[in-house]
Amino acid sequence: MALGALFGCSRVDNKSTTGAIDSLETGKIDTAVSVPTASGANVDTATIAVDDYESMYRLHNYLTQANGSKPEVIDFNCAILIYPTDEQIEEAKKSMGEDDFYTVADDSNWYQSQAIGLIDSLHIKMITAKERYLTLKGQHASWTLDIRKENLPSWNLIFFDTTKEPKIIPTVGLTLDEVKRYFERKE
Repeated sequence: MALGALFGCSRVDNKSTTGAIDSLETGKIDTAVSVPTASGANVDTATIAVDDYESMYRLHNYLTQANGSKPEVIDFNCAILIYPTDEQIEEAKKSMGEDDFYTVADDSNWYQSQAIGLIDSLHIKMITAKERYLTLKGQHASWTLDIRKENLPSWNLIFFDTTKEPKIIPTVGLTLDEVKRYFERKE
């Protein structure tokens, strides 16, 4: 079963949800966003500090050694879509309850489809991660990521340009300008 996206929260038609983190001064998120983690547990962002929320999208939190596992190698510019495994989906259903899980999945699918539309409009290649570990090979560096690490979102998006550091992206509030800025070439 392939469910798409990243978060579950109420959406407001045609309005950016980047306001979910409205007050960086207080260090708290003021709008509840439910984030499924790699373990399938749901983290209610209304109760976590902004630094904790933002850390779910920091590259260094994904870096790892594959330790005997064969990573999926990506050596071209693309947007990498990450979906939960069947095991993560089942675990999330148990921890959240089926009704809440399907509400989160529905909202997540909406945000993911919006992100896919933006990426596709710029003719950027999209792939879906198949393995737990990804090795992103750039022109000057390589990064091995564990996309199933504990306390990281199960649904996710990674921008990768071989001339830049990869960027972990939440699909909630993603804008065309953000996609353009990352994949922009300065030649």
